[in-house]
Amino acid sequence: MPVETHLVRVADNATPSQIEGILKALVSIGGRVDVVANKSIIATFDGDYSDVIKRKPGVLLVGGVNFRGRTVRKVVKRSSQ
Repeated sequence: MPVETHLVRVADNATPSQIEGILKALVSIGGRVDVVANKSIIATFDGDYSDVIKRKPGVLLVGGVNFRGRTVRKVVKRSSQ
């Protein structure tokens, strides 16, 4: 499968060592960790390895994320006059 962006949701009761294990597994399969925030990890890796990540302790959900076809809104700050 091609390389895709995935959302990896970490369980609320996951320990720091389990989270570290998830991150190491992502890097070991050739993935790239893009964002880590709260209990979510956005990573880019080959979709064939999603089952490997799902089986790691502390992982609640692994799902593909598609950003194509969406426009990014331009935010313009306007000063009051």
